[in-house]
Amino acid sequence: MNKQFKPAVAMLFAFSSCQVAADAFDSCPSQAFLMQDTTAQLYGVNLVTGNVDLLSSNLGTNNRINGFGFSKHDRFLYGWGYQHNTIVKIGNDYQIEPLAVKNKPGANFFVGDVALSENAYYLYKKGSQYGLYRVSLDENDADYLDMQRVIDGGSLSLLIYDLAFHPTDGYAYTVDKYGDLYRIDVSNGSKSKVSNVGQRGTFGAVYFDLNGTFYISRNQDGNIFRINVDGSNPKAELFAYGPSSGNNDGARCALAPIVDESAPATTDFGDAPDSYLTSLANNGARHGIVDGIHLGSTIDGEYDAHVAPFTDEQSNGDEDGVNFITAFEAGLESFMQVTVEGDGFLSMWVDWDQDGTFDDSEQLIVDKSLKTGTHFIFEETPIDVTSGVTWARVRYTTTSGVGPNGGVTDGEVEDYQVAVVNPGNSLVNNTPYFLAYEDNWPETGDYDFNDVVIRLNSSMIVSEENHVKKLSMSGELTAMGASYNNGFAIQLEGITNEDIDSDTIRFKINGADAKAPLLETGTEYAVLKVSEDLWKYVTAGGCWFYKTEEGCTSQHEFKFSISLQFTRDVSVDNFPQAPYKPFIFATPGTEHGDVFAKNPGRGLEIHLKNKTPTALADTSYFGLAEDASTLSSGATYQTENGLPWAIAINASTYNNWLHPQEYVDILKAYPKFSDFVNSNGETSKSWFKKENADLTKVYSY
Repeated sequence: MNKQFKPAVAMLFAFSSCQVAADAFDSCPSQAFLMQDTTAQLYGVNLVTGNVDLLSSNLGTNNRINGFGFSKHDRFLYGWGYQHNTIVKIGNDYQIEPLAVKNKPGANFFVGDVALSENAYYLYKKGSQYGLYRVSLDENDADYLDMQRVIDGGSLSLLIYDLAFHPTDGYAYTVDKYGDLYRIDVSNGSKSKVSNVGQRGTFGAVYFDLNGTFYISRNQDGNIFRINVDGSNPKAELFAYGPSSGNNDGARCALAPIVDESAPATTDFGDAPDSYLTSLANNGARHGIVDGIHLGSTIDGEYDAHVAPFTDEQSNGDEDGVNFITAFEAGLESFMQVTVEGDGFLSMWVDWDQDGTFDDSEQLIVDKSLKTGTHFIFEETPIDVTSGVTWARVRYTTTSGVGPNGGVTDGEVEDYQVAVVNPGNSLVNNTPYFLAYEDNWPETGDYDFNDVVIRLNSSMIVSEENHVKKLSMSGELTAMGASYNNGFAIQLEGITNEDIDSDTIRFKINGADAKAPLLETGTEYAVLKVSEDLWKYVTAGGCWFYKTEEGCTSQHEFKFSISLQFTRDVSVDNFPQAPYKPFIFATPGTEHGDVFAKNPGRGLEIHLKNKTPTALADTSYFGLAEDASTLSSGATYQTENGLPWAIAINASTYNNWLHPQEYVDILKAYPKFSDFVNSNGETSKSWFKKENADLTKVYSY
């Protein structure tokens, strides 16, 4: 902030005939002025970043000041003071001086600015009884402080909230609430529509700079847009994130650049090539330097970007926020270390296609909330990236929703050259399944197959050598008619815990990192324990069970996602196939039927028909009640008639399996299911489809 903008000691003297006149501002300032609040407060605005500084909270008034403008003729600020219902003059002491204006129309004004080509102040108010007014500020004029109407507000009808004078062409410009840009000839009050700028809202503060670039600030969100008014079809470009307010009015010396290189640099820029929108002229990424919020340990100030090859790393060495531990490999998790100071949001873009721009689709990290410290972050590289060295942009700020360019009030931007590898990896989507369980095993119970219903999706990243490099799974609990407490897990037969890269495991429940470890111990092959008790996540919605009775709702859900990378090469042919070995188990410490003398706990597993249990299963439960399992022959989890306690339904062409209603036997809900079982799956293969269901006995979503 320029020295002349440091808040002066508030002058508490009442306005009187003996008041000492304030001095003018020392120069034509680069910083913009912003008047806000119902009791006027004056701020300085850095248009480059949107930063604001409170210049004065006591302007000597108890009401608003609006219609705000800076005069290059005498270097004073002028506005319309609501308390005195007249024009007020403000010097470098930030105290108002009410002026004795003649022929006032008896209304307050909130639109105005001081012209550049003449020492006159123009005010506007909509309505035929008001309009556009000119007030001479030249004490030598015969009409000094005489408020003269140029045109009535019916002839010049505009729904606007501020206007500003162009530095060279003599016209005033404004943008109405619909986004229409107007050029106004204040000599006669005529207007011409230039274009629609593509943004709507209340633009209560508008400014020009020395180059004739127009800046408009929207009250609702504080966004500052810039407009090239001399273009063939001018559009508003988001330039910076400024302060929002219900009462906004701006003023600026239009003959000043927006960067004052005589003052210390207080802005941080990126340093990638300018095709990535790096320099100020290209609306490059930039941050106001504020203590306590930045990447890494250092941050430097610049007047403009040091565009590659003249990078910060070469000149100042402040690119220290991110350490890319691994290269970005197509389809796999990349691993990076990020150090930040202050609580904020981390965003990252990588030019995956190496076309010299950061596209919206190339955002790798979106508003990741971080606190002070060092964080280890995994992110998935898209499958279709181009191999080579490319650029990444990292931004950290307290402002959410920022893009790869434009200004923000705080934080830091760092640009990096990074390695991207695509050795020919491809994505293979596996068959999706509905998994349905009857949890009364070893009894058939009500045999309704809605005790646990899960939709499971999975995919693999496969190398050119046909090795599985990554397995991804996602699932959703779609129904739970269980009166018992059950957990859910998936075994990867032939894959051990040691085959899985534990450092790159990603396991989320309902979008958040799961707290419990994913991999079980004590098993021969890897068991992914998704949940030890599914009832922890859902409610019955006013009924006994979750989505098995008509008319019941629930505000809760259970969704999970898993990502695994492997430490050894496993060919697709030797890799377990979907749906793998999914099973439910009894939640430890809970009852699970009268067959068991005590709580069976984790040892009670219910698998798909003819699947072998894990090493943690209690095989002494086989043969109890109606179970006819023979472990030695591989005939497991079936009755003497071959009926299973778990089924997997191919969902590749059938997205929504209608499970049986509560207490409805699946053999009645789907009459062809018995044919399918008796034929060992050779006939009635579409038994599960809606057209083969008794619709009075299935649950409708």
